[in-house]
Amino acid sequence: MKAFAPLALVALVGACSVDQPSAPLTSDIAPAADISAGSVYSYDVTITNLTTGQPMSPAIIITHGPRVSLFAGGKPASQGIKEIAEDGNPATAHAMLSGAPGVFEAVATGAPIHRIGGPGPNLLTARISGDREKRFLSFATMLICSNDGFTGVSGVALPTNATPVTAYAYAYDSGTERNTEADGDIVPPCFGIGPTTGMGGGGHRGEQLKVRMHPGFDGPRALSPMLHGWSGPVAMVSIQLVPAS
Repeated sequence: MKAFAPLALVALVGACSVDQPSAPLTSDIAPAADISAGSVYSYDVTITNLTTGQPMSPAIIITHGPRVSLFAGGKPASQGIKEIAEDGNPATAHAMLSGAPGVFEAVATGAPIHRIGGPGPNLLTARISGDREKRFLSFATMLICSNDGFTGVSGVALPTNATPVTAYAYAYDSGTERNTEADGDIVPPCFGIGPTTGMGGGGHRGEQLKVRMHPGFDGPRALSPMLHGWSGPVAMVSIQLVPAS
């Protein structure tokens, strides 16, 4: 990743269901009666980085209908997810998603989500819109100190009243780049805002696997389990319906 692109998103759009690995909900979904058909609603989406060793690239967030899938475990990553996971670059995804069937809105944040103890805030809040028909939310962001790691959720139901929905996001491997963990294959921002020093080359050694849970790091190369690893979810997302003004 030479620099972050402040654009928006990537998804696999079409006949995919939402049976991919996604975050478990930690609050109940309110009855749909509180959301009126044909009305547009705003939501504040807060993403919190739960790690001490993984800064995250600017986030890609979408609201969409049930036939849109941002990523799916056991399936190949889209070109958009590939570029997010390898370089933190959402430009291709944005081009794919703009005007795509089933997508209500795509929002991209313009700054990384820092790790706990990093040089900036470890959470961000963005506002996005949705309606009763397209009332699911997905997001994706790169785990910067990795070859092709990312985190996100795909297909979390939006809240329908004042009760927020909170979900946890786990670490995934896009399966598009070998996990060499070598300095020359790690994007430079890892060494600028991550918990280590070095140059980083941003090189790629491709592979053709499928999206899966990230296996973690072996060490003792540029990445180490102690500095860059995690246990359990790596991010939390909270979605709050914004009261009508």
